[in-house]
Amino acid sequence: MTMSRALYVLKSGSWVDRPGTPNRGDHLILQRLKRILWPMRPVLLPIWRRVRPFVQSPRLRRHGITRPAGPLAPLVRKPGESIRPLRKNEFDAVASRYPYYRSRWDYMSVACRIAGELIERYDLQSALELGPHVRPVIVGADVMDRSANVELRSEGRVIIHDATAAPWPIADGHYGLFVGLQVFEHLADMQNMAFREVCRVARHAIISLPIDWEMDDPKNVHHRISREKALSWFEPMTPTRIEVGNGGPRKRMIYVFENLDAALVRDVSPAH
Repeated sequence: MTMSRALYVLKSGSWVDRPGTPNRGDHLILQRLKRILWPMRPVLLPIWRRVRPFVQSPRLRRHGITRPAGPLAPLVRKPGESIRPLRKNEFDAVASRYPYYRSRWDYMSVACRIAGELIERYDLQSALELGPHVRPVIVGADVMDRSANVELRSEGRVIIHDATAAPWPIADGHYGLFVGLQVFEHLADMQNMAFREVCRVARHAIISLPIDWEMDDPKNVHHRISREKALSWFEPMTPTRIEVGNGGPRKRMIYVFENLDAALVRDVSPAH
């Protein structure tokens, strides 16, 4: 097994849901390796991002993992348009270079549709997206992530901060919209605290979560997140509405919050 493949597994958190899945024995080796390397992820990923452009393993190519073919084209906004959702052709351009995106349009398109509705309804002019893989789904959004990502393509500013540490370095009510797609499950039991920060810094929010996934490793952060557990992360707030991002055994649900009340979460003790 090459180091490039091992680091890919570490970065994505999953290998078996991709075309060209390795055999069962290979999968078990990958799962064990991921458990060993996971604590070293903050150190290894910045190194991988720097060496990745120079690595092109034939074995990775057979699994559809290819080096990006040049930079992504800059995205255009209309005059006076501060933020907007990603369009399908723009998503396809990203997915053609980054395999992470290839099976994700279903739920991301739902998030984009909802974002477009909120932007139009409330005339939103700013957005913050937490931890996008390479490309925020909101064109013009600022990005917050725990470490720098040399592959990130965004129009807004980049805030380097761990979302599990409060307070976030953002002023109260600074953003009209917060977006967090498939990231809250990675916040190490600090989801409720992080959501309180969302309420403090943004007026509306869109959050997607994996619901009822059965993972081989019960310690996997995606394993068995129930609807009840997900809702507990948002207490004392309740979603304005919940939509299905995609169905199937890897179901993703989209939680939508409108007119968040920062005073309400300040007045209630955090959920545990």
